This record gives sequence, structure tokens and C-alpha cells, in this order.
Amino acid sequence: MEERFNFNLILNSFIILIPVNLFILAAMTVYRFVFFLFFVDWSTVFSMKLYVLKAFWMGCRFDLSILAYVNAPITLLFLLCFILRSEFIFKFIISFVKYYYSLIFPLIFFLFFVDSGFYTYFKDHYNLMIFGLFEDDTLALIKTMIVDYRVWFGVITFLFLSFVIIKFVLFTVKTLRNNERIVNTLYWAKSKKFFVMLIITALNFIAARGSFSMFPLGLFYSQIAPDQFINKLCVNPIHPLADTVYLKIKNLNNNIDLKESLKYNDANILDDLKIIPAYKNADSLSDIYNKTTAENKLLDKNKPNVILIVMEGFGEVPVLNNNPKFDVLGELKEHFDKDIVFYNFLAAGFITIHAIESISLNIPQRPFVNQITQSQSAYKLFKSSMVLPYKNAGYRTSALYGGSMTWRDLEGFFKAQGFDDILGEGNIKADAKDRHSWGINDDKLFELVRKQLFDENIKEPKFIFALTTQTHPPYKIASEYEALPLEIPANIAKMMSLKDLHNENLFKVYQSTNRELAKFISDIKHSKFADNTIIAVTGDHNLRELSNVTPEEYFVRYAVPFYLYIPEKLKGILNTHERSSIVINNNDIDKNSKNKKDIRLLRLPVKENKKFADFSVFGSQTDIMPTLYGLSLSSADYVSLGNNLFTTHGNVAFNVDGLVLKDNIAIKYNFVDDTFISFIFDNKSKKLTRVAETEEHAKLRNYYKAVMVLTDKVVNDR
Repeated sequence: MEERFNFNLILNSFIILIPVNLFILAAMTVYRFVFFLFFVDWSTVFSMKLYVLKAFWMGCRFDLSILAYVNAPITLLFLLCFILRSEFIFKFIISFVKYYYSLIFPLIFFLFFVDSGFYTYFKDHYNLMIFGLFEDDTLALIKTMIVDYRVWFGVITFLFLSFVIIKFVLFTVKTLRNNERIVNTLYWAKSKKFFVMLIITALNFIAARGSFSMFPLGLFYSQIAPDQFINKLCVNPIHPLADTVYLKIKNLNNNIDLKESLKYNDANILDDLKIIPAYKNADSLSDIYNKTTAENKLLDKNKPNVILIVMEGFGEVPVLNNNPKFDVLGELKEHFDKDIVFYNFLAAGFITIHAIESISLNIPQRPFVNQITQSQSAYKLFKSSMVLPYKNAGYRTSALYGGSMTWRDLEGFFKAQGFDDILGEGNIKADAKDRHSWGINDDKLFELVRKQLFDENIKEPKFIFALTTQTHPPYKIASEYEALPLEIPANIAKMMSLKDLHNENLFKVYQSTNRELAKFISDIKHSKFADNTIIAVTGDHNLRELSNVTPEEYFVRYAVPFYLYIPEKLKGILNTHERSSIVINNNDIDKNSKNKKDIRLLRLPVKENKKFADFSVFGSQTDIMPTLYGLSLSSADYVSLGNNLFTTHGNVAFNVDGLVLKDNIAIKYNFVDDTFISFIFDNKSKKLTRVAETEEHAKLRNYYKAVMVLTDKVVNDR
């Protein structure tokens, strides 16, 4: 038996396994080529041919690394078999290879296909958002996915490839059982045999490590080109998935150390935050987030109702391109023309929960960190809760959601944050025609908002936080709906896949929900509540179908409008506010302001027919509540890392993906290697133009890191 299980058998077994691994390596390369063809921007890639070739070579290294990890246990088993000369172990290895390869190789390609679907929507490989599949309404997500023909194409391709892989594996196992001799080592010296086994083990280790440098092959090695797509082309999806799972496990209790993750030394945190002029006089970090609205005796006597509506998928790109042939606003345009709209405004991230948490907790969404609603902290009251200032001022507070309040347990989260009334789709009677995969249609939700506002049994002023759901795939619209013209502009069409471009319901639903919003606003303006109700509207994120963007379009990928209706009476109160400096047409600054914290206040339009659209003030969803506090509350203390957009000159807009803008400069921060791309920002076109790094760009990077680390402190302090 000792002669049977000699070096010759083990070495030839290793050789027999090579063809199936080469086939998998080749299949991975083919997948990368298809991925390249599907997502490439041909307008930029022609000038980067060498980078593309380098990406395929680097990709091969990433793929080989995965195969080395897959084969590591087999290598160890063969070495053990050689040492012990055991027939039992050899038979076990054959059975193990059969089931192991038949499972692991199809699983790898299944993860590849899922990653390509993820990339279609998020323009990134696996990250923490993939866990939304389980944390969101999983059934609704599945229903959304199966209506996409690309899913079925992927399923068929995956099944066919799995069949071929399993056939190849069975052939390999049969060859192993036959003990076919490929290399004859009968006359090899023991030293040579030992050296060969050492080489095999070393090659497996080196291939898994993927590098001879100090650090093993990791995602930071993928930064080979100035183009982000080419950098992502290098990556084998298993690597970011492994990092994502590691972060998820490490972050179950949100114990990620952002200082370490962002490679930030917080010794200069206060100085890094002072690029915003309003922070210049801050003596401590608490001065940054502990704030008080200005005293206003008129607001004490006339507390207005406040309604904040977060519209699903209400991205800015269609709004900016609204025209008679592409009438996505409908009657809402009249309100946008008459009232206040901030356009240099970023969503907190690219999923709904990012917006909900940033707005309701007055904090930015942090990179690397799991959503708070998915952690134990979800059921603890935060000092920065959006409703606390209103509760302290005697308001009745309501959270209304067009979907199920069981989604991410919003009911438990909103209850912990102090809302008096928490109502979801279960509280609304709606027929099947008034429902969609994610909840009730927006017109039914607006009925609930009206009912809450008009409820005369509630004597207190009201704060209502409402979240819509209808503008969500698979985009259900009533067959009898008569759409206004929707001729998609060329600049929007190029942001969409061919499949999405032919989805007629996409912009019909977007248009329909905007028109329902317009009806709601009109109802309030023509009711007895018109003079004492503030209405604020924003989007949770952009339409995901508009994700085929170039680096020059990073801003519009995340931009959402921020609309405000302020009654004339309240505009007068604010324009005569003694503690605020006045800025006319957003240009003149009162240098003699009595309020050291509030550097300026934009003059609001007093006449209702005067258009106010702001293209100069930058903001993020963290700034929504401080702005509303300033409009509605007198001498109110609150905790927030956002700022009042009417009183904060030089504000910074940023989001969880590292996009940061201030005035006419911007950066896109890269978390992997602590670098950033520098841009200048054109207010008119909303385009970014890449430029050489300046000191101002570096200050934006430092500010971003500082505010994220400070957010950590605020969250943990609660």
C-alpha cells in the first residue's frame, strides 16, 4: 500500500486538477470581458487602451488569487495523504473534489452574476448595501428583479455554465480515480521530490497572496487608472464581497473605528471643520453640533405646522430637464416656480434608509458603518432626533409611511425617536389598484397626510414626516392614467440601459407622483392651513435607472431637489428678523450682522409670483431639519451636524460615497487608498471637470473625514 500512495500518485493528481482550474480561470476572464462590453463608456475608453489591458492582467491576478484560496484545502489534503500514505484519505480527497468543486465553482459564478446586477443599479461591486436584500422587503425586491429580462438571461447562462462545470468536474474525478500517470517520477531523488512539493505549496500560497510586496493583493491594488470603471474592471467580485462580509460582522454593533478606517488623525478635527465660516468661532466640538435657533417672539405665539415629505426616487436630473416635451413635473412646476427650491443639494446616499436616518437623526450617513436601524442602537433615543425640538415646543409629531412600518422595523425606530403617531400602509384602506409591490400609491398617502393635518381633535401644532413609495421598480401605473408628453432627452437617455429606456412606466410613474404631490400642495395652499403650514419636499435618492454616469456627472447621480413652501406671513417674520443678516439675491452680505453664528440669511420672495430657485447654496439632507427649525421654532435647542441653509454661508454638501462640494470645487474621495479626485463644479451645467489638486481640495477631504469622525462621537454619545 505504501508503494501505491507514493509521490508519483500525488504529483499526477495535482496535474490532473490543472485543466478544470484553467477552464474556470478562462471563464472568469470571459465574464470580465462581457462585463467590460456591458458597462464600458466608449467615449472615454479609447484614450485608455493600455489601462484596459492592464486591468485585464490585474484581473487575472485577482481571479488566480480566488482559485488559489479555493484549492488551498485540496493542496493540504494531498500533502497529508502523501505524508501518511493513506488510501482512506485519497478516496476522501476524490469524493471531496467531486462535491467541493461542483458546489464552489458554480457558487462563484452565481456571485458574479449577482454582482453584475448589483453593479447595474449602484455602479459598484458588492458593498454593505447588498445586505439590503435581506433587510429590505425581500419579497418585494424579488418581485422587482424577476420582471427584468436580464435576470432571466443571467439565470439561464448560470445554469448552462454550471452544467458544463459539473460535467468537467466529473471528468476530472474519473481521471483521478483511474490514477492516470502523466509524469513518471520513479527515478527522482527524494530531495527533488521534496523540492517539488515545496514548490507546489509555495505557488499556492503566492497565488493566494497575489503579490510579492509587503501587502497581499487587495482592492487598493485595483487603483491602476484615472478612470473608475477601469479600476473596477480589475476586481474579482469575491474580493469586495469578502470585505463586505468582514465589515458587516465587525459592524454588527456599529463598533467600526472611523478614525482608523479613514486613516484620520483627529488632533486637528476642529480646525478641519472650520472651512465653514459659521464654525470659525467654535471653541470646542460641542459648538459644532449643539445649536439654538434665534429668538422670535412671533414664532412663539404663532407656531406653524411643518410637513416634510420624502419622495421615493425624486432625483434632480428629470426636474432640471423638465420641458413641454418632457413634462415630468406637470402641475408641480407651478409650485417650483413660485416657491423656494435648492438645487445644489445631495441625497445622503443611494438607498432610502440613508435618507431616512440622515434626516431623522440629523447626522450624515457614515461610510463603512452599518445602518443604525439595523443595529441595537435603533431602539435608543438619540439626542439628535428630529422630533425632540418639536416635542419640546409642544408639537404633535407623526411619522407616515406609504409602505409597511415593519420594513427595517421603522415602527420601532420611529417610536424610539419620540414620534407620537406612527402610521403605515396598514392604516390606510386601499383597493388592489391603489397598491404596488412596495405599498400604497402616493395619492393614498397624501390623503393620510391631509387627514392628519386637518384633524381638528389635535389642538397642538403638527410636525408630519411622510415617506412615499410609488416611484420604485417595477413601476406600476393605472392603465387609464393619461400621461403628459414624455419624450426622453438625449442626455438622460444616455444615462439609462436599453431595457430601462424602453420601460414606458418609469417616467409615467415619476410624473404621476409629482402631479399628486402638486395636488396635495395646492390643497394646503387653498385651505385654512395655508398661512401657518410649511411644506418641505425632497427625494430619498435619484432614480437608479439614471446611473450610467461619467465622473463629470457624479453630482447629478446623487442630486435631489429640496423644495420649500413658506407662507407669506412667515416670510415677513424672517425678513424682519433682528438677529439675522440679510442677503438680497443671494449676493450681498451684511457685514454688520449681530448674530455671530448666523452669517447670512437669504431674502425670501415676499410676493407669491416671484420665482426663487437657489443654485448657489450647497446642502445635504442633514441640513433639512436645521433649516426647518430655523423657519418654525424660536430659541429651540437641538443637536445636528447639519446647518440652516438660510443662515450658513459657505456650507458643504457631501454624502456617504465621498462626494464633497463647496462653492465651485468638489472632490470624490476614495476610501480604499485614501486618495481623491479633484474637480471644479459648473453651477449651470451641474458638471464636474477634473483638475489638478489644490489646497482647497485637500481641505475638503480633511473636512469630510473630520465630520464623519465627529458623527461617530455624536452617535456614540447619544
